Amino acid sequence: MGKKSKQRDRGGAGAKPAKSVVAVQELNGRRARVLFAIGDADLAYTEGKIWRLAKRLKEQTGWNVVGASHDREALESARKLMLDVEYIPIESPGVTVEERLRATDEMIRETADIHIPGSQLPLWKVLAMDDFLSSLQLFGAQPSYPLEADAIIVPMMAIDNNTRASSGLYTWLISEGRRRKIPVIGLEISPLGNKNTLSHLPVDHYAVKNEWSKEFLVRQGLAQPERVSVLRWEESYCSWSGTDEFTDAFLELETTAREMLVIPQDRFTILIPHHVAFLWEVRKILEALAQVELPMSVVIRVDSRTTRRQYHERELVMETYGKEIQALPHVVIDERVGIGILLQLADLVISPFAGTTTERAALCRKRTIICQAMGEEGEQGEFLYWEPTPEKIPGLIRSWKEKGWLEQTRLAQIVQAIISRTARIAA
Repeated sequence: MGKKSKQRDRGGAGAKPAKSVVAVQELNGRRARVLFAIGDADLAYTEGKIWRLAKRLKEQTGWNVVGASHDREALESARKLMLDVEYIPIESPGVTVEERLRATDEMIRETADIHIPGSQLPLWKVLAMDDFLSSLQLFGAQPSYPLEADAIIVPMMAIDNNTRASSGLYTWLISEGRRRKIPVIGLEISPLGNKNTLSHLPVDHYAVKNEWSKEFLVRQGLAQPERVSVLRWEESYCSWSGTDEFTDAFLELETTAREMLVIPQDRFTILIPHHVAFLWEVRKILEALAQVELPMSVVIRVDSRTTRRQYHERELVMETYGKEIQALPHVVIDERVGIGILLQLADLVISPFAGTTTERAALCRKRTIICQAMGEEGEQGEFLYWEPTPEKIPGLIRSWKEKGWLEQTRLAQIVQAIISRTARIAA
């Protein structure tokens, strides 16, 4: 092989992006302190996985991420992940009959001119029947905890995570954070979409699980589009119920995989699962990607056990697509990282065939294009698109980028942006 072939054999082509480095957010010479609040219901709903998101935030940033809860069991599970914790009790001294009547009277007077939209039903009648009387159980439950943080992350209250203590904790953190000018990020755990939108308290930014939730908040007038971010799949997974061994493995191995591939965090990455029966398709896919004006890394996944004549699949790829590979900014030919890890690391999967990778990609909510000559055309479900014409791939990618479908965000990016903006305003 020539010199260029040997260079490609070491794993890449073009200029390699720098390795990912943990950037510690410092404010006045100290690490940023982020309070990550979780109540009893949210811990149960996520089967404890939510603390893994807090741990991930700490590992990616070097910040002092502190788990906060009214529930000692929740804090114990956070300690097992080596997180610092803070206990914030929410206990009411009780409400007398006189206090209950006085509070009810004040509530009616304050909301007397407010009606449920589209009806003549006064808001106070709805509140008095249920939520208001229940909320009185938290009357006087003001924590003595000295709130100190550069940012607060708190679940958004919905249908099945609004236990009395959780509601008290979240409401107090949001109101106290606003009073102290501490930015608050609302995190979707219990799914959005129900009509009880009054429980979605105003925060500085919303981190949600999917595009539908983002559109719901915007449609309901609760937030402007720029104040809502869709989390990456593996981070949304931490706020879902149930477990998945593929995603669990990715959360453990992502950093190692990125180091092996020399692909840093937030680098737009495309995965091409290779197959020796589709050489024409892969060449055309690579040619099409050269027309996409984006900084990106392309990973071509090969199998070390596959040979054709005297060539292993890696050698076949380098000899067959040498010119196309050199035209791209960064290409990695990989046979070491498992395909289940690679497809989760990628932002987009482009495959010349339908197979286990494309099926799994849809389960991980990864946008996927299957480009096969004389193949099918059009959508198959929400995340899979068949496109037999390779020349149409660049336009498809641009369209998806413009719609925000390829713009999932890490929680660390959201928090860092808010902390930085708050610091600039205060300066």
